[in-house]
Amino acid sequence: MKDITTIRLPPGTANERCFSVLRMTSTGNHMSLKAQLDARRGAFEASTPPGIVAALQRSIAELVQTGLVRQVVRAGERAPLFRLRSNTGAFGSLSEAVDRGPVVVSFFRGGWCPFCRLELQALEQAHPEIERLSATLIGLSPLPEDDSCSSFPILKDPGCRIAVRYRIAFTVAPQFRPAYVALGYPERSEKDPEHWVLPLPATYIIDHNGIVVLSYVDADYTTRLEPTEIAVALAHLRARAYPSSSV
Repeated sequence: MKDITTIRLPPGTANERCFSVLRMTSTGNHMSLKAQLDARRGAFEASTPPGIVAALQRSIAELVQTGLVRQVVRAGERAPLFRLRSNTGAFGSLSEAVDRGPVVVSFFRGGWCPFCRLELQALEQAHPEIERLSATLIGLSPLPEDDSCSSFPILKDPGCRIAVRYRIAFTVAPQFRPAYVALGYPERSEKDPEHWVLPLPATYIIDHNGIVVLSYVDADYTTRLEPTEIAVALAHLRARAYPSSSV
């Protein structure tokens, strides 16, 4: 189950999405993020014991039943502020980023998750276009890769404290933890109460006033917001701020 809300943003047309794809892929063949995620899910399910696959599917179904997706920060709300340290040791601040213009905030589960890695690669490819549209891209994760060399900051959110403020944090139920380990989740001491707290994959676009103008959250960790949709939304924001300029 996914939840997408927007304010003051008209839906992107097919032509706008195609134009965004061309902007972000100047050479070579382009495969959408959805196609990559679908292929990765198919490969994982084909090579994984059926019991593990079934457990992961049940974990998604139970998350849907909790209604968490309907309680998250949505478009029209003020984005909770944060200031966190990145893998490089530098701090990233949402308030400072908003002062410069729109901000794209992506919550992901961690470098251990193959679907998160695909999303990060897609965002890396889209980053120049996001910057061209005068926006800042920030990633947040409780378990980012220590050796990540991303062109945009990936901030550590230990214990999902910021994810909690965005109302997207949940605790993996004990019966599903072996399946998460099979997916790649790092095993740690069960005595750490925060170890099994994760964020739902989520993307927020925040305007220069600190208001969420697009919120995308999905209980299914194998689906994410297409970077082209991010670019279309940012283009609309830019056109609204500078009506006479060419996007």
